[in-house]
Amino acid sequence: MSSIERSENLPIYESLVRERGDVLAETRKVAEQTRAHARRALDWSAVRDSQRDRENRAFSAFG
Repeated sequence: MSSIERSENLPIYESLVRERGDVLAETRKVAEQTRAHARRALDWSAVRDSQRDRENRAFSAFG
């Protein structure tokens, strides 16, 4: 059974989408926004780069 055939057999879902909106599409959108927000929040690359730059500029009596 193709997805087209399945969607034709789901009049209840179609009426719910008309009445309440497409909750699945909204959920996917919010999930992607949350994933992007988490990726930015957990991105430590700037901290690592900053630490490496400080180490490279630091004075070393032995080097």
